[in-house]
Amino acid sequence: MRKIIVFGFLIVVTLCGIKAQQVNITLPQDANKEYVFILNKGINQDTIQSGRLNFAGNAIVNIPPKDKGYIGSGALIVKDTPALNMIVDQESFSVHQDADNKYIFKNSKENEYLYSFIQDKEKPAEDTSLYADYLIKLIRYMRELNQVTNGQGGLMEKTSVRLYALDKLDIDRLYTSGLWYNIIDGITRLTADQEILGQDMVQILKRINSDEVFEHLADNLVTITEQYGWDDAFDIIVPYVQESGRIETPRDRMYAAFTMAKVRKGMPAPPVVGLAKLADDQVFDKILLVFYQPDCHNCEEQLELLIKDYSRFKEQNIRIVSISSDHNKETFVLDCEKFPWSDKLCDFRGFAGVNYLNYGVLGTPTFFLLDKNYVVLGRYARVNDILF
Repeated sequence: MRKIIVFGFLIVVTLCGIKAQQVNITLPQDANKEYVFILNKGINQDTIQSGRLNFAGNAIVNIPPKDKGYIGSGALIVKDTPALNMIVDQESFSVHQDADNKYIFKNSKENEYLYSFIQDKEKPAEDTSLYADYLIKLIRYMRELNQVTNGQGGLMEKTSVRLYALDKLDIDRLYTSGLWYNIIDGITRLTADQEILGQDMVQILKRINSDEVFEHLADNLVTITEQYGWDDAFDIIVPYVQESGRIETPRDRMYAAFTMAKVRKGMPAPPVVGLAKLADDQVFDKILLVFYQPDCHNCEEQLELLIKDYSRFKEQNIRIVSISSDHNKETFVLDCEKFPWSDKLCDFRGFAGVNYLNYGVLGTPTFFLLDKNYVVLGRYARVNDILF
């Protein structure tokens, strides 16, 4: 019995000795207002606590165990009040406002350093041991990047900004900065050459240590390349990501991207399920697969171009095969009445349809141009980009 009591006492002592990481907030002017506290992770904001400040404007934010090792930018967002950004490291600290409405941090060297720059407009001495020091450098880099992408600055400035991204930008620390979207978006706009863009992104991916950060950037790049129809960049980035083996269980968009990466220029295309067999005397030089979605404005625009130029495609002996993601037979039939070509497919399973899955179609419209031997000549998002 005595052993059990002693053992229980030791557990209590041990647990009491483990102090939870906390942020103590005191903002009397925001008393009784609702708030959320977030941590930044790439383009996502992870809400770790929400509630209401008490009558005195106090709240205690508890950093959850899953974020114990987090070092980066967090924010207290109080209703009808500008966000209070701060650095969350592995220490507990407090913040309040003084009589001049300045934010005062205690027990936080990180935030004292950061707010000397943000709030007091000072230029603190460099201290590379602090995340705040790196965040300030990121802010400066983001400004330079914005200037270059907005057409300000010359070739030397553009080259300098690009080389910094390739060789020095710490993507692992950028992930928790709250500046992820602005910087990644800016980097993807540094060049109009898709091949260079793809190679640059691969070089950046190779320098990432965290698998979580690696997967997040890879997923973002899939979205960006698909959104803008940057298929040549996609065909460089996604095969690298797949071959790296760092995403063991690809899901959703990444799973579809891995599938689509197999259907790239020079690769044999999967058979089109449901496509009628040609008569012996029918031979086409090329096949254009048109994946489209009903009630999709971009799809309607591109289909109108196909209809308008159909005679030209016919003269070039190109077989057009439209593949709808419709779930409704009636609307599919109505759409088909507008199409002058013969091959119109739909299995009424939407993006879960067999051809959509086999070709890894992420969004519509998507065009695949095949030669007569079913080898992929190219993948496109717009009719005018197709190299016939």
